[in-house]
Amino acid sequence: MMQQMRGAALVITVWLIALASVLAFNYSQVIRSDSKITAAALAKQKAHAAAEAGIWRAIYELDAPHPTNPWPTDGTRTAFEFNGAEIVVIAQDLSGLVDLNAAPRKTLSTIIDYIADDPLRAAQIVDAILDWRDRDHTVREFGAEDVDYLAAGLDYGAKDGPFNTREELELVLGLTSDEYKNIAPFVTVFSQKSQVNLRVAPAHVRNAMIESKTVGAEASSFRRATDPTPARRSSVRRRRATYEIFVEANVNGALSRLVATVEIGQARQSGPKVTILSWRETWHFAVPTKDIDEYPPAG
Repeated sequence: MMQQMRGAALVITVWLIALASVLAFNYSQVIRSDSKITAAALAKQKAHAAAEAGIWRAIYELDAPHPTNPWPTDGTRTAFEFNGAEIVVIAQDLSGLVDLNAAPRKTLSTIIDYIADDPLRAAQIVDAILDWRDRDHTVREFGAEDVDYLAAGLDYGAKDGPFNTREELELVLGLTSDEYKNIAPFVTVFSQKSQVNLRVAPAHVRNAMIESKTVGAEASSFRRATDPTPARRSSVRRRRATYEIFVEANVNGALSRLVATVEIGQARQSGPKVTILSWRETWHFAVPTKDIDEYPPAG
């Protein structure tokens, strides 16, 4: 009888030890999982802080009065490490992009025709953009006014006013998502210039303007690049310039991407040397580059 009781006690003890081992293992897995989640969240926070530091570093470099090695401002990347983070910065002088509000038809047609690679489709897009921003209700040959938006089942019409943001292009009738993604990197609403500064223009804009038949006859309308090397900000400070700054920070695989639009330089009247026009997180870079893969928008 005693032996049976001892045997039963041994079995119960073994089962209790096994159960305790299982519980301990599961608990260790939970702790390990929580630790990984915490580490990932911490890395993400560090990446975000590093991305913000990257933007401020870019602002500092772009505002330096007499830089010995000025940063490129034509969308060429600059990479460096900071506090354990790998940071890539792309600065684009917006005078090198096509302004959606100020550019004449010829300039809009040149860049969109170059991107669309279809003269008819390019004409349709350009006319729709011009009808969106002009204040009249006259429909261009391939354009669209209020009646066309209504016929398409939309609850809005042509704006008949200037673009407030580049993203507003997505509202223009007939423009597809893919067409918007292809055009967006080369246009802006912050330049406020009818001409394109080819010295700081991305390769696509520079090539489009130079290869255009109209540019050859009106070369004086554009400030051409004088050499093929990446454009860098002159050591002679300009009065005021507007830049779009894209930053990617990588901390142990955790990525953070920010984009800021800033005005830098001395204003005509007394005022801040740096003005932040916009600042937001982004999942893709609007400035095309071979150095950073484009990510699809979140969601």
